[in-house]
Amino acid sequence: MQLLLKCNDSNENVFWKQNNVGCNNQKEQKFQMVNKYLKFGGLLVTALLVLNCNLLQSANVYNLRCEYLVNPLGVDVAKPRLSWMLNSQKRGETQTAYEVLVASSVDLLTEAKADVWNSGKLNSDKSIQVEYEGIVLRSDTKYFWKVRVWDRDGKVGNWSTPAFWSMGLLAKSDWGNAHWIAFKNEEQWKTEWKQHKDTELSHKEGTWPLLTGQDLNVWDSYRMAVPRYDPSPLFRKEFSLHKKVESAYLYICGLGYYEAFLNGERVGDHVLDPAWTNFDKRSFYVVYDVAKQLREGLNAMGVMLGRGQYNPLSNDVWGLSASSWVDQPKLVALLKVKYTDGTTQEVVTNKSWKTIGGPIVFDDTRKGELYDARLEPKGWSLPWFNDGHWQSASPITWSASLQSQMIPPIRCFAPIIPQKVYTREEGRTIYDLGKNIAGWARVKVSGPAGAKVLVEYCELPSDKKLVPNIRPNRMRITIKDKDYASFYDSGINIRQQNGYILRGGSKETFECHFSYKGFQFIRVTVDKGVRVEQVTGIPVHTDVENAGSFTCSDSLVNRLQENSRISLLSNFHGIATDCPHREKQGWTADNYLSCEAAMYNFNMASFYTKWIADLAGTQGKDGGLNTVAPSTSYVNAQSTVWPAAMVFVPWNMLGYYADTNLLDQYYGVMLRFAKSSLQRQVDGKPEIINDVLGDWVAPLMTLSDSLRNNTMAPPEGHTLYGTASHFLVVKHLAAINKFFGRNKEEQEMGDWANRIKQSFNKEFFDSQSNIYHGDKITPYRQSANVVPLDYGIVPDENRSVVINNLIADIHTQGDRLSTGFVGTMALMDYLPVIQPELSYKLVTQKSYPGWGYMVAQGANSMWETWDGDNSLNHAPFCLISAYFYKHLAGIQCDWQSPGFRHIIINPSIVGDLRYVNAYHNSMYGRIGSSWKLENGKLMLKISIPANCTATIYIPTKQVASILESGHTVANVQGVTFLREESGKAVFEVGSGNYNFQSAF
Repeated sequence: MQLLLKCNDSNENVFWKQNNVGCNNQKEQKFQMVNKYLKFGGLLVTALLVLNCNLLQSANVYNLRCEYLVNPLGVDVAKPRLSWMLNSQKRGETQTAYEVLVASSVDLLTEAKADVWNSGKLNSDKSIQVEYEGIVLRSDTKYFWKVRVWDRDGKVGNWSTPAFWSMGLLAKSDWGNAHWIAFKNEEQWKTEWKQHKDTELSHKEGTWPLLTGQDLNVWDSYRMAVPRYDPSPLFRKEFSLHKKVESAYLYICGLGYYEAFLNGERVGDHVLDPAWTNFDKRSFYVVYDVAKQLREGLNAMGVMLGRGQYNPLSNDVWGLSASSWVDQPKLVALLKVKYTDGTTQEVVTNKSWKTIGGPIVFDDTRKGELYDARLEPKGWSLPWFNDGHWQSASPITWSASLQSQMIPPIRCFAPIIPQKVYTREEGRTIYDLGKNIAGWARVKVSGPAGAKVLVEYCELPSDKKLVPNIRPNRMRITIKDKDYASFYDSGINIRQQNGYILRGGSKETFECHFSYKGFQFIRVTVDKGVRVEQVTGIPVHTDVENAGSFTCSDSLVNRLQENSRISLLSNFHGIATDCPHREKQGWTADNYLSCEAAMYNFNMASFYTKWIADLAGTQGKDGGLNTVAPSTSYVNAQSTVWPAAMVFVPWNMLGYYADTNLLDQYYGVMLRFAKSSLQRQVDGKPEIINDVLGDWVAPLMTLSDSLRNNTMAPPEGHTLYGTASHFLVVKHLAAINKFFGRNKEEQEMGDWANRIKQSFNKEFFDSQSNIYHGDKITPYRQSANVVPLDYGIVPDENRSVVINNLIADIHTQGDRLSTGFVGTMALMDYLPVIQPELSYKLVTQKSYPGWGYMVAQGANSMWETWDGDNSLNHAPFCLISAYFYKHLAGIQCDWQSPGFRHIIINPSIVGDLRYVNAYHNSMYGRIGSSWKLENGKLMLKISIPANCTATIYIPTKQVASILESGHTVANVQGVTFLREESGKAVFEVGSGNYNFQSAF
């Protein structure tokens, strides 16, 4: 009997459950169930319905993405890349073909009338990074799309649920008559700005000007600037709509930050928009669907601008106030309205807009902001507001290109209620959130008009009343505030704060608008007559999508995983920063050190795509890159170690997301960067490269009250690390060329890498002791030896001895590491492969230095240094989270088949761990790896998404003892034994859920 019919999932699942048959059972069992059902009088059609589970059910499609995003607005890529996931219960499911339809309306798409692109049936297993190939896409146009696929048996699935994307404004002319506008005309602002800077920079450090590290509260900072800095300006425009609105989109860029309003309501839920970038090369606009906020008749739009990093007041050590983009806050906006009758209307920024100084009278990303609620014009963004005393906006010029902000926005998240409250004299109260976050405080107060509230923030007060078990080295910091509470101190070199002046009359709630802080403790100081009603902490960060989870039987490891996620999120604010309080800088090495950890935990694809362009934008004529990005001035062309992120991050984008665009688009930037390192060759020593940072914050192996327990610069010097990074960059260039099949270029880069390798070993390797040393004589240094091991520099004939020396030193140090940023990454990349047990000991070691020491000292985020003497919320050592996924759970990329098209599952069963549960959401779907030890047996559950394959390494004492779903693995179809390797049985599988059991 030939079976031709199918049914829906719900019917067949109920049937199989009632009859104790699972969807993964063998086909013969299902035929038996059908026959049984027929014997009981079931109709033929009903019997046929139940067969859909595995026999006839084809793969369906879900989670459609365009340029990594779900239903994005404002795509400004000419040929967007489309991706989807396959939903199938079959093992070994693969896509054999696909068909994509793109239409100009959802109705046409529903009718399968693709007037934009009909790919037709394409025989391909490609389901991610599929480039659009239809007609030329138009600006400001919404497109709807769907896809269906054919499975491994050639059966076609259902069409997906429709998705959409809208195109942004692809050409300058698409902005029509919209003009940039500002509070003042250009010449007046430039003259006044120069006067401010000339006055400030004529003073010696430590007095005035607004230096980052000055002990000034926000009131002092505001008063001392004479004449005053301009307040944050407000802009408004009234306009009439006389027909029924079908759609309306607002395209807006406000530099440095903006908040937009329509008819008195906030537009969107973004904060700190737009994202920081190299503003003079490109500025981001954001697109909002605002149809529901408009109405027939009179409407009003309002915009408030802040300075952000575009116009910083603080004359900080990173030179941001002298950046080439610095200019007064400005705005460009275009509201495009389409009526139901097909006609359109545009509202644009021009000199007809009105402006006035707003209630934020002072704002700076470092010095804080001051909001005077008495100056807020009530109803200023509503129609019929009297703006007769407002001045006309000044049209100005701005040459940077406008690009769509195609990354997740920064948002506010659930408020955190303080765990402890400490009341002090003179109207001061300190609130302990119990966790370290990035964001700001939300404060509710009541009191008389003109009364002041000062809100200050810090990570860890140097006050034994607040923190009884504070580490001794924290007490060495020079404290200047009267509560001895580190709300300003020389250790963090900044005073984080915001001020508020009450309007009076009722309860008032305020929070920051244009600056964020890094903190656990909040201090609120109020004038007499002010009552503090409520204080909560508001986490604020880029809303990156969750992409992973890791838990295990060890509470210390779980704490480290949580700390890593906290610190990663705390440092996502349009760029990935080093810390959210002191610097807020896009340090380049900090990015690549934490890159894989971030990718395992969150969907970072669009975020890093944006940031790599920021980094490329710092390249000078000589090819050198800055150590921080965005930037135009800080340490350009002085390092290879740090800006190597230009190569390493796009390489990881290939591995984790199968993104080839970045490697192709920026290869020229990478090559020029590699060549620029030669400008820093040591005299007479070809390919030996000077650097400025090296193995940053390497620990000293003593902890005492008087000794600083880390050294910012490694005692062995920087040159070894500059040269090693130079080698690794060129080695990656060879690999990139190999991936693209450019044989000549691969050979050239390979030869170059070999020359660097020879020079490195000649300069830094002692062949008598088999130990690497820096350019300065020191005792044995772990970083100096593990870096050449991990990078592949050590000669084959010397490798085993160099490894033994490294392991011996780790044991000599009491199974402790002694590495800084660069060395730690190399150590946790290399050691788990050769010494998994020792690696786990290093991670869980509770003695200084190490991650376990942080937890033992109460850390609830990741520290910058091993001793906690500096920032307590730093990204680089979050790299340990990648170790958890990659080695303890064993979920690994295969760069030969990138994007997790082929997956490696190779878990480490180490230490006293009893179980691990982990998953990672790849672009193909969820990869799961969970194991537990039980009665001398290892239980390993693996999930491989459809359209993927995997190589699985199963620790075992005997291959023949391995079972899968209760069956001897040799008898399980679709599980292929490959080999035995290092006490593990290696199998190849297709997609599906697997339950392995082995003797352990």
